[in-house]
Amino acid sequence: IPSPRMGRARLVLLVGLLTITATPAPGVAQKFIGVDDDPQMGPANAKVTIIEFADYQCPNCRAFWRETLPRIKKEYVDTGKVRIVFRDFPIQEIHPEATITAIAAECAEDQGKYFEFHDKVYREQDRRGRDVVRYRVNDLKRWAMEIGLEIASFNECVDSERYKDEVARDFKNGADVGINGTPIFFINGRMIAGAQPFANFQRVIEEELKK
Repeated sequence: IPSPRMGRARLVLLVGLLTITATPAPGVAQKFIGVDDDPQMGPANAKVTIIEFADYQCPNCRAFWRETLPRIKKEYVDTGKVRIVFRDFPIQEIHPEATITAIAAECAEDQGKYFEFHDKVYREQDRRGRDVVRYRVNDLKRWAMEIGLEIASFNECVDSERYKDEVARDFKNGADVGINGTPIFFINGRMIAGAQPFANFQRVIEEELKK
Protein backbone atom coordinates (compact mmCIF):
# COMPACT_ATOMS: atom_id res chain seq x y z
CA ILE A 1 0.00 0.00 0.00
CA PRO A 2 1.54 3.35 -0.99
CA SER A 3 2.46 5.58 1.92
CA PRO A 4 0.21 8.64 2.42
CA ARG A 5 3.45 10.60 2.08
CA MET A 6 3.71 9.76 -1.61
CA GLY A 7 2.38 12.17 -4.18
CA ARG A 8 1.97 15.22 -1.99
CA ALA A 9 2.29 18.47 -3.88
CA ARG A 10 5.39 20.55 -3.27
CA LEU A 11 4.96 24.18 -2.36
CA VAL A 12 7.23 27.12 -1.82
CA LEU A 13 5.82 30.33 -0.40
CA LEU A 14 7.48 33.70 -0.27
CA VAL A 15 7.08 34.70 3.33
CA GLY A 16 7.05 38.23 4.60
CA LEU A 17 7.21 38.41 8.39
CA LEU A 18 4.26 40.52 9.37
CA THR A 19 2.70 41.83 12.56
CA ILE A 20 0.28 39.91 14.73
CA THR A 21 -2.68 41.37 12.83
CA ALA A 22 -1.08 40.45 9.50
CA THR A 23 -0.44 44.01 8.35
CA PRO A 24 2.94 44.64 6.69
CA ALA A 25 5.89 45.64 8.84
CA PRO A 26 8.19 48.16 7.14
CA GLY A 27 11.61 47.02 5.99
CA VAL A 28 11.09 43.33 6.72
CA ALA A 29 13.10 40.95 4.53
CA GLN A 30 11.23 38.19 2.74
CA LYS A 31 12.35 34.57 2.90
CA PHE A 32 11.30 31.36 1.20
CA ILE A 33 9.61 28.64 3.20
CA GLY A 34 9.09 25.26 1.57
CA VAL A 35 6.50 22.57 2.11
CA ASP A 36 6.99 19.08 0.73
CA ASP A 37 5.84 16.01 2.63
CA ASP A 38 4.08 17.72 5.52
CA PRO A 39 0.54 16.60 6.45
CA GLN A 40 -2.12 18.63 4.67
CA MET A 41 -5.85 19.16 5.01
CA GLY A 42 -7.82 20.41 2.02
CA PRO A 43 -7.33 20.42 -1.75
CA ALA A 44 -3.83 20.90 -3.14
CA ASN A 45 -5.12 23.45 -5.64
CA ALA A 46 -6.86 25.67 -3.06
CA LYS A 47 -6.34 29.37 -3.69
CA VAL A 48 -5.26 29.96 -0.09
CA THR A 49 -2.68 27.93 1.81
CA ILE A 50 -2.27 28.23 5.57
CA ILE A 51 0.97 26.86 7.02
CA GLU A 52 0.76 26.26 10.75
CA PHE A 53 3.87 25.84 12.89
CA ALA A 54 2.78 24.23 16.14
CA ASP A 55 3.94 22.44 19.27
CA TYR A 56 1.80 19.58 20.56
CA GLN A 57 2.25 20.61 24.21
CA CYS A 58 1.57 24.30 23.62
CA PRO A 59 -1.67 25.41 25.32
CA ASN A 60 -2.23 28.15 22.73
CA CYS A 61 -1.86 25.64 19.89
CA ARG A 62 -4.48 23.55 21.62
CA ALA A 63 -6.73 26.61 21.98
CA PHE A 64 -6.50 27.22 18.22
CA TRP A 65 -7.37 23.58 17.58
CA ARG A 66 -10.33 23.78 19.95
CA GLU A 67 -11.78 27.19 19.13
CA THR A 68 -10.72 28.31 15.66
CA LEU A 69 -9.68 25.38 13.50
CA PRO A 70 -13.18 23.83 13.38
CA ARG A 71 -14.62 27.05 11.91
CA ILE A 72 -11.81 27.42 9.36
CA LYS A 73 -12.30 23.80 8.36
CA LYS A 74 -16.07 24.12 8.00
CA GLU A 75 -16.14 27.44 6.14
CA TYR A 76 -12.99 27.23 4.02
CA VAL A 77 -11.33 23.80 3.95
CA ASP A 78 -14.46 21.73 3.41
CA THR A 79 -15.58 24.14 0.68
CA GLY A 80 -12.29 23.77 -1.20
CA LYS A 81 -11.08 27.33 -0.69
CA VAL A 82 -8.24 26.67 1.77
CA ARG A 83 -5.71 24.00 2.51
CA ILE A 84 -3.83 23.81 5.79
CA VAL A 85 -0.30 22.45 6.04
CA PHE A 86 0.87 21.29 9.46
CA ARG A 87 4.53 21.75 10.41
CA ASP A 88 6.26 20.99 13.70
CA PHE A 89 7.94 23.52 15.96
CA PRO A 90 8.47 21.67 19.28
CA ILE A 91 9.95 23.94 21.95
CA GLN A 92 11.60 21.19 23.93
CA GLU A 93 12.94 23.43 26.70
CA ILE A 94 9.46 24.15 28.03
CA HIS A 95 7.49 21.26 26.51
CA PRO A 96 9.49 18.07 27.17
CA GLU A 97 7.11 15.73 25.34
CA ALA A 98 6.62 17.94 22.26
CA THR A 99 9.33 16.41 20.07
CA ILE A 100 8.43 12.77 20.67
CA THR A 101 4.77 13.63 20.11
CA ALA A 102 5.59 15.24 16.77
CA ILE A 103 7.54 12.11 15.83
CA ALA A 104 4.60 9.95 16.90
CA ALA A 105 2.22 12.00 14.75
CA GLU A 106 4.45 11.34 11.74
CA CYS A 107 4.33 7.65 12.61
CA ALA A 108 0.52 7.85 12.61
CA GLU A 109 0.73 9.49 9.19
CA ASP A 110 2.44 6.33 7.91
CA GLN A 111 -0.88 4.58 8.54
CA GLY A 112 -2.98 7.40 7.11
CA LYS A 113 -4.21 8.63 10.48
CA TYR A 114 -2.25 11.80 11.10
CA PHE A 115 -5.29 13.94 11.78
CA GLU A 116 -6.97 11.36 13.98
CA PHE A 117 -3.82 11.20 16.11
CA HIS A 118 -3.37 15.01 16.03
CA ASP A 119 -6.90 15.47 17.37
CA LYS A 120 -6.54 12.66 19.91
CA VAL A 121 -3.39 14.18 21.45
CA TYR A 122 -5.02 17.58 21.87
CA ARG A 123 -8.28 16.10 23.12
CA GLU A 124 -6.59 13.98 25.79
CA GLN A 125 -4.64 16.98 27.05
CA ASP A 126 -7.78 19.12 27.12
CA ARG A 127 -9.37 16.58 29.44
CA ARG A 128 -6.57 17.17 31.95
CA GLY A 129 -6.55 20.96 31.94
CA ARG A 130 -5.91 24.09 29.91
CA ASP A 131 -2.26 24.70 30.85
CA VAL A 132 0.80 22.62 29.89
CA VAL A 133 -0.07 18.95 30.35
CA ARG A 134 2.61 16.32 30.97
CA TYR A 135 2.24 12.74 29.71
CA ARG A 136 4.39 9.73 28.84
CA VAL A 137 5.38 7.90 25.68
CA ASN A 138 3.19 5.04 26.86
CA ASP A 139 0.24 7.45 26.76
CA LEU A 140 1.00 8.19 23.12
CA LYS A 141 1.05 4.47 22.39
CA ARG A 142 -2.23 3.94 24.21
CA TRP A 143 -3.89 6.80 22.34
CA ALA A 144 -2.61 5.35 19.06
CA MET A 145 -4.18 2.01 19.91
CA GLU A 146 -7.47 3.70 20.82
CA ILE A 147 -7.75 5.30 17.36
CA GLY A 148 -7.11 1.96 15.68
CA LEU A 149 -3.47 2.17 14.60
CA GLU A 150 -1.56 -1.07 14.01
CA ILE A 151 0.30 -0.80 17.26
CA ALA A 152 3.41 -2.93 16.70
CA SER A 153 4.61 -0.91 13.73
CA PHE A 154 3.60 2.35 15.39
CA ASN A 155 5.55 1.52 18.53
CA GLU A 156 8.63 0.55 16.52
CA CYS A 157 8.43 3.83 14.61
CA VAL A 158 8.17 5.86 17.81
CA ASP A 159 10.84 3.92 19.73
CA SER A 160 13.32 4.28 16.87
CA GLU A 161 12.47 7.99 16.50
CA ARG A 162 12.15 7.37 12.77
CA TYR A 163 11.03 10.91 11.99
CA LYS A 164 13.35 12.80 14.31
CA ASP A 165 15.13 14.41 11.35
CA GLU A 166 11.84 15.35 9.71
CA VAL A 167 10.71 17.15 12.86
CA ALA A 168 14.10 18.84 13.22
CA ARG A 169 13.88 20.05 9.63
CA ASP A 170 10.50 21.66 10.28
CA PHE A 171 11.91 23.34 13.37
CA LYS A 172 14.91 24.69 11.46
CA ASN A 173 12.73 25.98 8.63
CA GLY A 174 10.62 27.84 11.16
CA ALA A 175 13.60 29.24 13.04
CA ASP A 176 15.12 30.40 9.75
CA VAL A 177 12.16 32.73 9.17
CA GLY A 178 12.26 34.08 12.72
CA ILE A 179 9.77 31.88 14.57
CA ASN A 180 10.46 31.61 18.30
CA GLY A 181 7.04 30.69 19.67
CA THR A 182 3.84 28.89 18.73
CA PRO A 183 1.40 28.79 17.13
CA ILE A 184 2.46 30.73 14.03
CA PHE A 185 0.45 30.80 10.81
CA PHE A 186 1.37 31.89 7.29
CA ILE A 187 -1.65 32.62 5.13
CA ASN A 188 -0.29 32.80 1.59
CA GLY A 189 2.86 34.12 3.23
CA ARG A 190 1.16 36.59 5.59
CA MET A 191 1.86 35.85 9.22
CA ILE A 192 -0.55 35.63 12.14
CA ALA A 193 0.95 34.88 15.55
CA GLY A 194 -0.88 33.19 18.37
CA ALA A 195 -4.33 31.67 18.88
CA GLN A 196 -6.12 34.60 17.28
CA PRO A 197 -9.93 34.77 17.02
CA PHE A 198 -11.55 33.30 13.94
CA ALA A 199 -12.40 36.80 12.67
CA ASN A 200 -8.70 37.66 12.31
CA PHE A 201 -8.09 34.60 10.16
CA GLN A 202 -11.26 35.21 8.20
CA ARG A 203 -10.22 38.74 7.29
CA VAL A 204 -6.87 37.66 5.84
CA ILE A 205 -8.34 34.61 4.09
CA GLU A 206 -11.03 36.72 2.44
CA GLU A 207 -8.46 39.27 1.31
CA GLU A 208 -6.39 36.50 -0.28
CA LEU A 209 -9.40 34.90 -1.95
CA LYS A 210 -10.21 38.22 -3.65
CA LYS A 211 -6.75 38.51 -5.24
